[in-house]
Amino acid sequence: MPVTAQIIPDHNLVYVRYTGAMLVSETAEALAEFAKHPLAGPGLRHLVDLTRLTDIDRDYAKFMELQATKLETMSGHGIETFMVYYATTPIGLQAANLGKNGWTPESGVVAIVLEDEEHALHALGVPYASIETMLARVDAQNV
Repeated sequence: MPVTAQIIPDHNLVYVRYTGAMLVSETAEALAEFAKHPLAGPGLRHLVDLTRLTDIDRDYAKFMELQATKLETMSGHGIETFMVYYATTPIGLQAANLGKNGWTPESGVVAIVLEDEEHALHALGVPYASIETMLARVDAQNV
């Protein structure tokens, strides 16, 4: 699946990576799987990596339906959620802005878009200079 979500408990972080085309149906499937995870819950910080994105689904009606589902899943718990969309390409930035602008002020989700990897990690309080280093550390701890 071109979208993966990994919870990194040591950093209270969900790392979401898109590769290839962003399809609404696959995003909905990944969200449903995430919601079932025993560590999923309000207050997790999110890093959405869109640097490997090559295209996005243009079905904006389905995208808005998905956004409503995301609102139900991630907001309204009285706990703020901080989300960083990390994008470095025009298509990634377009997807990041669609995602960021889908959150209402009442949702409890604060979302920003950053184009620098180190800044994205530091904004989330993650003490690594790169995602690769973070994931390597997580993998080493799980061995």
